[in-house]
Amino acid sequence: MFNDGILTIYEKVQAKGAGGKSIDVLKKPGKRAYYGEASFKISEYYESKQSETEIMKKVQIPQDKSIGNNHVAIVDKVQYQVGFVHSTVHKGVEVTYITLERVTSQYDIT
Repeated sequence: MFNDGILTIYEKVQAKGAGGKSIDVLKKPGKRAYYGEASFKISEYYESKQSETEIMKKVQIPQDKSIGNNHVAIVDKVQYQVGFVHSTVHKGVEVTYITLERVTSQYDIT
């Protein structure tokens, strides 16, 4: 169920950039979790098109209700914005499903 790899989830926070300008960065430490690839529902595909986002992956991890859309996941050195998050019980196992969307810019990790 969680045998496709390990991802790291970081909280996205505001920090001072050059010239005192606020920028988004990823806050250390990140949470590491084993994940499994999950299939898309057709409704998720159409919802992403309506909101003009591009879902790249859907994964399942051991349940973690602290994850929200203010987080970024790194899978195989690629950053993804966390989109829709849903926690449930699947086949007797508590899981969290996460859709991962294309990021428009890479975030620094601080």
